[in-house]
Amino acid sequence: MKNTTKLLALVGVALLVPQTGCNDPLRTTIPNIVTPGQLSDSAALATVRAGVIGDFAIAYSGDHPDGSGGTEGVAMYGGLLADEWINSETFPTRIEVDARSIDTPGGTGGLTTLNADVDLWFRRMHQARRSAENAAARYAAFAPGDPGYPEVLSLAGFTYIFFAETWCSGVPVSQLKADGSITFGRPLTTTELLDTAIARFDQAISVSTDAGMTNLASVGKARALLDLGQFANASAAVAGVPTDFAYVQQHTENTERENNGVFNGNFNDQRYAVADTEGATGFPFRSVADPRTQWYDAGVTGFDNSTELWSQLRYGSRKSFITVATGVEARLIEAEAALQADTTSPPAAFYSALNDSRTNPSNRSYFDPNPIASGAAAIPALSPLTAADAAAAGGAVKLLFNERARWLWLTAHRLGDLRRLIRQYGRVADAVFPSGAYFKPTSFATYGPDVNFPIPVTEKNNPNFTGCLDRLP
Repeated sequence: MKNTTKLLALVGVALLVPQTGCNDPLRTTIPNIVTPGQLSDSAALATVRAGVIGDFAIAYSGDHPDGSGGTEGVAMYGGLLADEWINSETFPTRIEVDARSIDTPGGTGGLTTLNADVDLWFRRMHQARRSAENAAARYAAFAPGDPGYPEVLSLAGFTYIFFAETWCSGVPVSQLKADGSITFGRPLTTTELLDTAIARFDQAISVSTDAGMTNLASVGKARALLDLGQFANASAAVAGVPTDFAYVQQHTENTERENNGVFNGNFNDQRYAVADTEGATGFPFRSVADPRTQWYDAGVTGFDNSTELWSQLRYGSRKSFITVATGVEARLIEAEAALQADTTSPPAAFYSALNDSRTNPSNRSYFDPNPIASGAAAIPALSPLTAADAAAAGGAVKLLFNERARWLWLTAHRLGDLRRLIRQYGRVADAVFPSGAYFKPTSFATYGPDVNFPIPVTEKNNPNFTGCLDRLP
């Protein structure tokens, strides 16, 4: 089952309102503005849902990079701190992220809490969280049986996952009250963020009467459980999710806000380029050919006029959709759970789960809906994996994370996976994150130590917050 969302920005929702003073050109109505009073009953839920999806899209995939008229999402910034993207422009705020040096200016290590671009994205993440949770309360009050209720609960759950996988421990969750005042939240540990996400997904499952929404919540819950190292529970959560399930974030060309921000950041704005073995330790996204991670080189440089603009072909236009949760991810989670019994000689269930995704023909629909037009070849069936492939990859753990890197490319999973390799599998940070000499001439001679983002300085307005609880992976 492929479930799609409709990405409708509120600016595109026209409401019919009585006209007054039609003979006076100075007295006008504004038909595309939705006032709070118009959102107070069940008739407004479709508009509320549209706002949630629009806010989530900005937090997830963004619309344009800052400096090109928009905001990046977690799919861009997470991939930049990890090894999916390299910086191909001039903004020092993004160079800090790419160089893993966000805490201390000057290249001596750590991302700075003063990074304005990261701060803007952090606030957009909270906007998406609050939008989804407020919508959930409205659905609970007016239409608890509507499929939109478990959907917005799940989108709220994913925002908590993004905070947990992307930021340091200690993200506060504050609430804006109806009168405009703020109830400041206390810093939450990474575990508390993931537990909150699971609570949202459990609630979504409990109220869902729609198979697609149940699958969405089940994959989200399993992802949070995987982050917690609860492998068996994660596998059990997705046991009923079919491999051909996909919940996607749709995009359009109607407005800039509705564009696919991954496509824009790479193709149109030229501020991000596809990485390859970044820092010698990153993943070979370009140098090892694979139909799931297709790219091309048009022979042009990026915004900085010096870095080669290697372009991804997963998203071929501003209206290409992006997957949020899929049955392929469910099988990858099951494979990882099976791997825990023996990471050296994994059981047959490990390969069976991986190969289910590789041989299922519906998986081609997880990529651009018109890949030929975008310049990419159609995704073929992939050959089944065996123990020989695990040996060639350097072990079953590497094989698993290779498969995750290909299937989940540019979908905001990679940073969380690199952190899990350190936290759950004992890898050394500089062996999984880009390390060594930084690839472009800047104030950063080498990659720094960051494996997550620090909470921006604007959160210091919260009297309960003093800084990250820790910067551990």
